[in-house]
Parts: sequence; C-alpha cells; structure tokens
Amino acid sequence: MLGDVIQHIEFEPGDVIFMQGQPSAHVYVVTKGIVKLCTHCPEGREQIVGLCSPERALAGLQSLNDKHYAYSAIATAKVRVCKISHRTLLACIHDDGDLAVRLVKAVSEQLAHSRALTEVLGHTCAAAKIASFILLMIPKSEHGNCGFPLPFSRMEMASLLGLREETVCRIMADMHRHGAIDAPRGRMEIHAWDQLHDIADGKSKGQVVA
Repeated sequence: MLGDVIQHIEFEPGDVIFMQGQPSAHVYVVTKGIVKLCTHCPEGREQIVGLCSPERALAGLQSLNDKHYAYSAIATAKVRVCKISHRTLLACIHDDGDLAVRLVKAVSEQLAHSRALTEVLGHTCAAAKIASFILLMIPKSEHGNCGFPLPFSRMEMASLLGLREETVCRIMADMHRHGAIDAPRGRMEIHAWDQLHDIADGKSKGQVVA
C-alpha cells in the first residue's frame, strides 16, 4: 500500500535520524540495522528508552499524536529505513482498518520492548546486564538457532549499558570460557541457552563474575 509513497534512506553509524524536540512529520520503518532511541536530560545525560530493528517497531510512531519527537533516533551501525509521512500513513489507516490494527500491535510491542530494555539497564550486576541484553537482542526467529548477527561492538555495548568496555570484554570472555557463548566479529553464537538465562537471572553459580 505504501510502496509508491515512501522514501528509502541509509544512515551511517552515529547519524541522527531525528532529534528529540524536533517537529515531527514522519515515522521510520527500520529495514536494516538497529536504531537507538534515547532521551536527553537538561544536563546532557543520555537515557536509552528503546531499540528499533527490522523485527521490532517503528521509530517515531508515538509522534503521530504529537507535534514534536519525544526522543531521538540514532543509527548504531549502517541503517536503512523507509520514511513515511504522517499524512500518508493516516490516510492509509483511514482506508484500511487492518493497517490500524497492525499499528496498534506495533505500539504495544514497542512499549513491551522498551520496558524490557529498562529492566536490562536496571541490573546492578554487570554480567546479568550483558546476558539480559544479548537475550533481548536475539530476533524471535533465531531462538532455535545457535548464531545470529551482532550489530554492536564491545565499545558500543558498553556505551549502551553504562559499563566500561574492559568490563564488557572481560565478562564476555568469561562467558566464552565457560561455554555459554562465542562472539566472533559481527556475530553471536549461543552454546548454552540455560546458562545464559541463569546469568541474566542472577542464578549463575559464580562461573561468571561482574
């Protein structure tokens, strides 16, 4: 339905797709890569409130009812998006009730994902935080497989999770040494799902320390 009226745009790592407080006129469907959604406090501190990927949500969807974007959207790697104007999207919703239902579902999924990310960031144990983040980032379709693309470097994961890069490297090396994961460049391989879940839940028996 929207194929003839959308714009396909690519962004480089660190590019701002839209900024918090900027007048809103479009939503963005992520078709490649991951987009970080974050708010900025008056003192300049960044708070991550969500992540958008080809499997999860639309960036800027809440702006349909607002005149300004409530958060910023920033590319974490090479990103490709479809840019759709509010006017076009609302016209399509008016003509197609099924599209409206799908958008409601997308909003619900985005809220659930944001809550899950908030829980990840709330972990005080660095190992639990990293394991929870890995599990959160796995596409639903990949749960039965042992490997999937990992779009973040150790440094980017550290920035996202509020940890030092050295801490992320050490803990992931511990996870690898104890057989839970393997993380060659650009890829994550899960070898022990139960162990990774135990680390995320804080139930590991001291094998991986923070």
